[in-house]
Amino acid sequence: MTSTVKTSGLEYQVRNRRNWLAYGLVMLAMIIIPPLAGDFGLYLGCVIICYAIAAIGLQVMVGVAGQLSLGHAAFMGIGAYATVLLQTRLGFPFLAAALAGIALTVLFGLLMAQLIRLSGIYFKIATFGFGVIVYQFLANWSSLTGGHTGLTGIPGVELFGATVENRQQLFAVLVIVFALAYALAVRLVQGRAGRAFAAIGQNEAAAESLGINVPGYKVGVIVIGCGFAGLGGLFVPQLNGFVNPDHFTWLESLLLLIMISVGGLGSLAGAVMGAALLVVVPEYLRAFAEYKMLIFGLILIVSLTLMPKGLAGVATQVLNKRAEGQAK
Repeated sequence: MTSTVKTSGLEYQVRNRRNWLAYGLVMLAMIIIPPLAGDFGLYLGCVIICYAIAAIGLQVMVGVAGQLSLGHAAFMGIGAYATVLLQTRLGFPFLAAALAGIALTVLFGLLMAQLIRLSGIYFKIATFGFGVIVYQFLANWSSLTGGHTGLTGIPGVELFGATVENRQQLFAVLVIVFALAYALAVRLVQGRAGRAFAAIGQNEAAAESLGINVPGYKVGVIVIGCGFAGLGGLFVPQLNGFVNPDHFTWLESLLLLIMISVGGLGSLAGAVMGAALLVVVPEYLRAFAEYKMLIFGLILIVSLTLMPKGLAGVATQVLNKRAEGQAK
């Protein structure tokens, strides 16, 4: 038994180092690559970060805890609209509006978490229905949300008395937010809660037999995932200069699921890789824009067939082979 404990501890230390190494590599790529690609590269970098933050939250929900959500983009929408409306209607400064927007997203996440009473496919269908309800609310309450036209005249980002005046500065802000969100997710996954999430994701009955409060942790992981989605979504209006419901349809929820699947289920770095791939690829295939979802589907099928552990799994294999080669 002692040897088993030691092995588990060693495996945990290795996994811990790999998580932080992946964190460092992802941050390095985020800081270096987009600025080298010019202004459009900065724009894509900002879009990637918005999706990556939401995808990280979904990865914790789905890839770690096994709680599949088919309405995750709705929470990006709640964060986005709440932040803008608090700024424009109530005069909130950006930081206060953003924090309130995330808090509102968490509250809606807590509301959706009550659906865990449903089991199996019924829970998944209910999350899809939740996303559809949020979309219909955003699209049809024209007096508040602007309806299908959406909201324009988005106030700028002001933090601690300094105003973000251009895309370079917005990118810098997003990199900092992303770094904090990613680090928080790594700490969460490696901590006690993360181990409970993983146990639930592998076998709920076994987790319950170990004394884990399965319903409580399920609610917790859903709320956390929704909070991350709200954080990613609140910067979408700032980036585009407008926001409308079409940014947060069920297709966007499907896209987020494809991102974490292509990147590698259970891998935070994989969620970021998947987000980067599925944001960048369409930009180089604009001539085939009407086939976008078909292309995403093909990417998913090819990935699951040839890379069952996703892009993160491929990256891990490459690094392991390189380490073995250097050891020899």
